[in-house]
Amino acid sequence: MNLKVFLAFLVGVILVASINGADTNSSDAAPITTTTVATTTVKPVVITKDSALCKRCSCIIDILELNCNNKSMSQWFNDDEWNTLINGDVSFVTIRMEHNNLTNIPALKPIPVKNLYLNHNSIGTIVNAAFRNLLNLTVLDLSYNKITTKTLRPEIFQGNYKKDAYEPLPNVIQLDLGHNDLHTLDSGVFEHLPKLEILNLASNQFHVIDRLSEVAIGGLVHLKTLDLSYMELKELPDNLLHAPRDLERLILTGNLLDELPDGLHLSINLKSLTFDDNLLTSLEGENVFPLLPKLEYLSISYSNDLVKIGEGAFSNLPNIKTLELSDNPKLSYIDPKAFAKATVNPLIYDRPILKELNLHNDNLTTLDHDLLDRWDKIEQIDLRRNPWDCECNNSWLINTLMTQINDTSPLLVSEIVCATPLAWKSKKLIELNQEHKILRCHDDSNTSGDGRLLIGLLIGILVGIPISFGVLLAYRRGYFGLLFNRGNSGQSLYNRASFQDDFHI
Repeated sequence: MNLKVFLAFLVGVILVASINGADTNSSDAAPITTTTVATTTVKPVVITKDSALCKRCSCIIDILELNCNNKSMSQWFNDDEWNTLINGDVSFVTIRMEHNNLTNIPALKPIPVKNLYLNHNSIGTIVNAAFRNLLNLTVLDLSYNKITTKTLRPEIFQGNYKKDAYEPLPNVIQLDLGHNDLHTLDSGVFEHLPKLEILNLASNQFHVIDRLSEVAIGGLVHLKTLDLSYMELKELPDNLLHAPRDLERLILTGNLLDELPDGLHLSINLKSLTFDDNLLTSLEGENVFPLLPKLEYLSISYSNDLVKIGEGAFSNLPNIKTLELSDNPKLSYIDPKAFAKATVNPLIYDRPILKELNLHNDNLTTLDHDLLDRWDKIEQIDLRRNPWDCECNNSWLINTLMTQINDTSPLLVSEIVCATPLAWKSKKLIELNQEHKILRCHDDSNTSGDGRLLIGLLIGILVGIPISFGVLLAYRRGYFGLLFNRGNSGQSLYNRASFQDDFHI
């Protein structure tokens, strides 16, 4: 019996060994083993709100924002924090890392962020292809850093390498480079950002837009907003605005421009132009706006040297809706034909219909009724803080326009006051309107006729006084008696003899 048991055991061992050998050599064995190992290495989903990342930064789950502002961060996220961003149950759309101490941007890991704010740091170094894994990136804010032309290379915006070229960053439409240390641009710096629509270069001391920078900006064929404010520019290249044909908004605030750019007429799709705080002294003659058929918003404010708006200054802006002409301390004259566009009839002019007119804090004393045709269509008129003349030449402003302003924007009437005459100084125009104290002026519609009548009467008085005086003097000296005697001199040549004369003969 023992021998039989031993033989059975031996046969079983041989069979098991043969089966194991067959499994080892089987072609299906490897995938089974691999699959088993792979399932054991999958990382579990991280509960974002309970993570260390949300203890270091503010996780605003309802708007999918990670706010790491003002955290004194000098380094980027550690491995655990990156793991939360990649594998967490919340995919942050916006990441804010403003007002920190970051000095560099490494190759960022693949996260679904769309809006990345890195402004107000000390970033001066950016590696090549730093953003290649951010395939959803739309808005990138690098303003208020230490980025130089050497830092801002085309390679930092490279996408993934495919076949024999780098792909672009496909979704970036807004790039903010304001307040850095840029003085020029590499001509190809934006070649990996083909869909860029908004570019901010404000407060980089360019002084001049050189040829390389002109090529870089000109290559942005889909650009819609360009901010060139506070760059100490004295002029713009004539063809700078030629290539970005879709440009809708141009900001030129705070430069050294003393006249309108010659190439402005190339921006035929421009809708908004901000020309504040420049060196303009007047808009007249050849220095007036070219035809900009789609322009709706224009601001020329905070111009300390602007004195005069001349005839035709805005006549080529047929669709302007909002004019900001405020805080120009020397602006004392706006020509009645500033908006007037000549027609085939020399007596008729076209003027745009404004929605908003702001003339706040200028040096205006009068406002001509003929400046616009449809004052009644304006929804907001701001005339505060001007030295208004409250004489009859402004009766239309006081009697009519003030009523409209009080009806549409009552908060804007309190600071519209008289500067002259002295009797009305500091008097609110709306009070003159309501109290009917406007110097007993005649009705506006008869102002011109009454003026002619008064002038004629004055001339009559001035001429009549010396004539009357002369006549009186002649009378008193007997000149009129002499004239009468001369009138009877013919009769004195022959006197008929009287009856008494015949009697004596």
